[in-house]
Amino acid sequence: MKKLPFVSACALACCALVAATPPWKAIYSNDTTNIFNCHSPANPQGDPDLFDEKMLRASVAEAAVQGMGAQLLQPGHGWIAWWPSKLVPLDEHEKWFKQTFGNDPDIAVHRYLLAGGDLLGIFIDECHKHGNAALISYRMNDAHHLEWTVKGNAPGYTAHANNKFYSDHPQYRMAPPPATDGRSRVHNWLHKGARDYKLALLREITEVYPQMDGFELDWMRYPHLFPDGTAQPKRNAIMLEFIKEVRGLLDALEKTDGKHRWLGVRIPTDPKAWPEIGLNPKTWQDAGVEFFNISPSYETTEQTGVAELRKAAPDARIYAELTHCTQRWRFGYAGYDAHMWRRSTKEILENSATVAYARGADGVSFFNFAYYRGHGEYQDLKGPFNEPPFELIPTLADKDALRGIPGYFYLDGGHAAFNDKEKKRSYEMDILPANGNAAATLRVQVLGKKEKELSEREPPEAIDRGKWRVVLNGKALEFKGLADKNYPFPTPYKAGFGHAQQYLCFDVPTGLLKNGKNTLVLEKKSGPDLYLRWLEIVQPAR
Repeated sequence: MKKLPFVSACALACCALVAATPPWKAIYSNDTTNIFNCHSPANPQGDPDLFDEKMLRASVAEAAVQGMGAQLLQPGHGWIAWWPSKLVPLDEHEKWFKQTFGNDPDIAVHRYLLAGGDLLGIFIDECHKHGNAALISYRMNDAHHLEWTVKGNAPGYTAHANNKFYSDHPQYRMAPPPATDGRSRVHNWLHKGARDYKLALLREITEVYPQMDGFELDWMRYPHLFPDGTAQPKRNAIMLEFIKEVRGLLDALEKTDGKHRWLGVRIPTDPKAWPEIGLNPKTWQDAGVEFFNISPSYETTEQTGVAELRKAAPDARIYAELTHCTQRWRFGYAGYDAHMWRRSTKEILENSATVAYARGADGVSFFNFAYYRGHGEYQDLKGPFNEPPFELIPTLADKDALRGIPGYFYLDGGHAAFNDKEKKRSYEMDILPANGNAAATLRVQVLGKKEKELSEREPPEAIDRGKWRVVLNGKALEFKGLADKNYPFPTPYKAGFGHAQQYLCFDVPTGLLKNGKNTLVLEKKSGPDLYLRWLEIVQPAR
């Protein structure tokens, strides 16, 4: 394994941590997988068999833009060690995998590590070269691919997930075999043995990499930790104890060299989901959590619990997570990758950040940002793809730089059905009116039954889009026709928005929008069964 310097004097100066909360305006999460899955300047063909130090360093360097303060690396799914480990030596793990499932492991990162590569060490070193803090984001209960352990024939590409500890302790799972759904196959955190396994892996990281700058505990993979019916005080007590134990690992490092290490958590945007993971923001903060990364998991949204989190933990650092997409849906093909995304445009990213800042966020975080790039199957149907808009990050990290932007407020319609049984639905949108609350346009995307399962590479159906009554904050809106043929708006992103013929447009009068919760009521007065995919309100710049 290549030896790396502990940390340069320059890096120590850049990462000197003396405040009660981290100073970073933006943080960037690197899932490692994107390095060998996505088409990028360092991997032009998106070849999953390629992984080397140069590619790893490039993934850090491209995100080290102005305003970026910290980067986080996810070392796999959190079940095995992607570092020199005595707990789970990688060569022994691969031997066990082969003997258990009869398939050869097929993971590019594993080949790199077994050849002497140092994933975490190189990541930390490259972050420090760019003046970024280097944190390890650890997935605490990831269910990805573990269904193959239950089935008993895990393919080689799942060797980073299926593992001996999980296989040997079926009693720790939320439901016993043969249950394979995501919620059933994760670990039940009532079992101390399940918690201790993750704590031991985290402890080993601090021992092997004392130059690290901290942890982010990722409770979003997956936010299901306790069986239904578990008393809330029990959940809260277990999680608080675990938080204190991890804080203790980082404090022990500080005693060796005087350098503070940060502790953050990745948590759901919806406060209704917090009890599930035993989250009490104030007690977690008091136990040593210094930043909260409030996450929609996959799809960027303006509808967040930032305001509730700020009220619950008034002194904490809060980051609002932004991702490569705002919506995804499956189309009529088989396979994991048979889905389409609505890309996060400049307008979406800027307004999502602006609303989050207004509700109390201190900064922004970026998750899955590399996945603007081509990856996976069906790329001809899902494209065209784009390079990630790294150039937007300096503006997104500076709330003052966002002043005066055009307003763009949106909501995922979830393909809600409007039919004979349900013709009327109500929606709430958190909005920060722009440009003096200028007049705006509401666009509503409605689809036919066949259309909602097509790739957008196929033409829209020639169907009746219905007649609608739309009421915003108690006022009926005037219908103005279908969207302009140039929909959605001038943007480099050319995929994920559907077709102009699918959008019904309505006028929003000056001054009608509210700062905060806005109520929108849609009622289909006539027409066939239709499905709501998307809502958006656009206030152009004056």
